[in-house]
Amino acid sequence: MNLSTKGFLALGSASAIWGGMYVASDALMRTVPPFVLLELREAISAVVLLAIAARSGGIRVRRRDYPLVLSCGVIGFTVSIGLQFSGTHYAGAALGSLVTASSPVFIAILGAIFLSETVPLRRWIAIGIALAGVVVVVGAPATAPETTFGVLLLGGAAIAWAIYTVQSASLLRRYPAVTVVGAATLVGAVTSLPLAAWSFLESPHPLPTTAGGWAEVAYISLAGMALAFFLWIWGFKHVPASRGGVMLLFQPVFGIALGALLLGESLGVMSAIGALLVCVGVAFALWESHEELSAPALNGES
Repeated sequence: MNLSTKGFLALGSASAIWGGMYVASDALMRTVPPFVLLELREAISAVVLLAIAARSGGIRVRRRDYPLVLSCGVIGFTVSIGLQFSGTHYAGAALGSLVTASSPVFIAILGAIFLSETVPLRRWIAIGIALAGVVVVVGAPATAPETTFGVLLLGGAAIAWAIYTVQSASLLRRYPAVTVVGAATLVGAVTSLPLAAWSFLESPHPLPTTAGGWAEVAYISLAGMALAFFLWIWGFKHVPASRGGVMLLFQPVFGIALGALLLGESLGVMSAIGALLVCVGVAFALWESHEELSAPALNGES
């Protein structure tokens, strides 16, 4: 299995984990404020990832790269996830999934501008097919007076996530993936702290009160953030941003599938048709010549 194939598997695995987070954190998010939960996830993930980076001798970052690492942490964690939480609150989960699914488009655009990647027409068509599949899977979301504001926030989250992805891909030219993600997570934990503190003080029950609740926090921190973010960034070490970004479109598909399997939620014909469209679009986006498939996107150590 070549590195390009492993990269796509890593990206798909990250998308699957994030899709499952909706199921894993459903009960937890009803009591623990989102920004408190985010802070717990970032703090735990930063400790784990930086410990692994230290053991592998890859924790040092050159001073000239400090601004880029700082930008990755602020934009990728505090801004992107903060806007996603807020936007979903105003627009609803269904519309949130739809708008967030536009991230691959922004990733492809920014990859072409800042990483000098070529994005052929075929790939734009493939992204469009997969996006149509997401629309079918999620369905027509209910609207509310504050929906427009929520959509604007979610659009900002999608753009911020694309910027984080492309900036991280640039850092991967010089550092191991665990170092990039660990450092960005630490920055995110520090810059998210004021929002978490405010949420903590405003909530009557800001922390889990059972062992099961803390076990869920550990799971979504280690799997949903540390592992998934590492897989996402590591994948872009070996595939172009415009091709790899489309794997994010699997996220709502995995979320709905796991909801049906684990929570007994209904899975209708339209969901199946939408999932098929996503798969077709992703497959079309990933199809390239043998030479392109064999060439890694970035150079450097894994």
